[in-house]
Amino acid sequence: MIDALISGKLIKTPELKKGQSGKHYTQFLMSVSVGEEKPTVVSGMAFQEVAERIAKLQKGDPLAVIGSLKPSEWIDKATGALKTGLSVTANNSLSPYDIKKRKPKEEVTLSGLFRGDGGSEVLSDLFQAKPFDDELLF
Repeated sequence: MIDALISGKLIKTPELKKGQSGKHYTQFLMSVSVGEEKPTVVSGMAFQEVAERIAKLQKGDPLAVIGSLKPSEWIDKATGALKTGLSVTANNSLSPYDIKKRKPKEEVTLSGLFRGDGGSEVLSDLFQAKPFDDELLF
């Protein structure tokens, strides 16, 4: 197995299912561009919270997953030909819907600096070194 970060677009809408143990899982298919003319199709499986997040997405939504990647082989039922592919078991996922919008920082304009309306005080605050007070645990 290979630890991998894979990003692409969903080929079909994933469906949340419940296993015999009562835990949620979902299977998904991603189209991943690898610099070739034709994108690579990666099949995936996710469990519990990761599965619940992925199952909220729709066909065509962008998705990035981290997990164990392995090559897979199967025989095409229609042609009898040996097919190869990639399969990932996702440990975590990220989509645009997971990212919360950040509050914009206060803007400092040059006109505010020269008008004397407090812009220079804001500017000096931006360049002051803040003390490092994070606790380091070893």
